[in-house]
Amino acid sequence: MMEYLVAAVGLYLGFNFICLELNYRRALTMGIPLVRVPVDPLNIPFQVFEPHLFKLLDLLPSDALPIFVRYLRRGWFFVDKADSHLRYGPIFACITPRGIHVQVCDSEAIHDMFARRLDFIRPTENYKLLKVYGPCISTANLENWPRHRKVLATPFNESIMKFVWSESLTQTKQMLAWWTTAASSANGIISVSKDTRTLSLNVLAATGFRRSFSFRSTSGSDAEPDTASSYRDALSMVLDNAILLMLIPRQYLSLPFFPKALQKIRKAADEFKHHIERMLEEETAAFEQGKSGAGSLITSFVKASNTYEAKKEASKQPQGLSVKEIFGNIFVINFAGHDTTANTLAFAIFLLATAPEVQD
Repeated sequence: MMEYLVAAVGLYLGFNFICLELNYRRALTMGIPLVRVPVDPLNIPFQVFEPHLFKLLDLLPSDALPIFVRYLRRGWFFVDKADSHLRYGPIFACITPRGIHVQVCDSEAIHDMFARRLDFIRPTENYKLLKVYGPCISTANLENWPRHRKVLATPFNESIMKFVWSESLTQTKQMLAWWTTAASSANGIISVSKDTRTLSLNVLAATGFRRSFSFRSTSGSDAEPDTASSYRDALSMVLDNAILLMLIPRQYLSLPFFPKALQKIRKAADEFKHHIERMLEEETAAFEQGKSGAGSLITSFVKASNTYEAKKEASKQPQGLSVKEIFGNIFVINFAGHDTTANTLAFAIFLLATAPEVQD
């Protein structure tokens, strides 16, 4: 038994070494500095052990470790900052058994890459996990991406910025009012980052889905019973557990051997979908009555759904969006816009707190 295990490990290491060298020879044609990294950071078993491995490696002097070790750390660029580019130049590549990871630090080159999207195609297979509720703009291939973008770009334009600014001011004032009250209490402000998550969630929901509600801190009471709040609470739980929902399909979370905490996540995921279905039904009813609709993202989705249903038989290429694609896009919009905004706000607040002279 041990012999088979050793043989399997040996074959795996040999296969990885061959792949590493093949990728290295491919990369040589680019004429840029190359760094061999024997383990790909996207290797799933390595991702499991990586945090524990670096607890040990961090105890050793960095000069005593091979240069490739720094590129094994998840998020290595945060620690590295500009060191690698100062060493290798504006462009270099990390070569792993799995692929070639080109690192670019040149604004003109990056701008050119984004402008030539047909030459630099995004690897959609890396985004399959985002299909929690269905296909979306992040998982769309080159052929379907314009169809998704056309629908999503319509409501997010300059004309909506006045509403975004007004809603942001309202939510911020309510958050500050809560903080000034909480600061004088025994508990104080429990979590700035969680409160900025609530703020960004409220603004996003109001902007995209016309679901406005008052700011409620993470230290506040439990969910309110009204529809708007239950939508927010369901969405909040979905986003807080988005990674879990990507790894485990939500239909399995209600299995009896799963803990109640996971079953609660399944319930929130289902409730979130029901809320979206209700919004779509309300907007569809408004159209049928001759009304213009709310003018939100949901309005664009209803129009896209009508287009899809009307032309799916007549056209070979799909137009508009299917219902599954609508659900998928609503999830990914919330997922992509929620944490990024919240983390930026939290960082900015703490940064401003350290520099009172620039606050005004």
